[in-house]
Amino acid sequence: MTRAAHAALAAARLSAALAALLVAATPARAAPSPEPLHVTVAATQGRLVVALELQAAFPPELERRLGNGLTNVVTVFAAVVPAGGGAPVALGGRVLEIIYDVWDERYVVTVRDARLPRPVRRAAADWPALRRLLADVTDLDLGPASALPEGRFHVEARVEVNPVSREMMQRTREYLAGPAAGSRPGGGTRSVLGVMAGYLLREPDAGDDAHLFRSRELTRGEAAAR
Repeated sequence: MTRAAHAALAAARLSAALAALLVAATPARAAPSPEPLHVTVAATQGRLVVALELQAAFPPELERRLGNGLTNVVTVFAAVVPAGGGAPVALGGRVLEIIYDVWDERYVVTVRDARLPRPVRRAAADWPALRRLLADVTDLDLGPASALPEGRFHVEARVEVNPVSREMMQRTREYLAGPAAGSRPGGGTRSVLGVMAGYLLREPDAGDDAHLFRSRELTRGEAAAR
């Protein structure tokens, strides 16, 4: 077999394996935090964006871990889910890479967003500033504003610190690399969104440092235009 044929066979096997993982990644939905997620939903220039308050995901004891001089990763995903049940209709994600600069004595945060043209670097002078930067998520793009359902819905969010699952990081990289894959312009197919959200908002595995949140029931009329 030629080298080209070997490469093609390997690529086909990898694609099949990833497809099988996606199909299998539909576990039961996790019970969210008892405290309702505080969220603001807005439609801007035809896009659906949300602002989230995630302070509960970053307790004081996290300061020591995030200041250990190593690169730490925080993933944030949010989805719009019809209140009556069913597959999520919109999804957005963000990855934040944090490192404490021991020379400048500050945190440096690299923000990777599916719809940012390139990573954005930000700095935080101390732990309170870093906690605000991580916990106050603004302008998280969930896709076309038309994705909002006519009826009531929830916004669900998952925050994970240093994801231990290789599959989780693989799905995250795939999503950030191509969130618009599929037939729906700017949003992917409904089935792809359902599978991705079902995986990313799944019940945490043993050892995961993950937090799940759900907003109160919202209506389309509460999505402020701006």
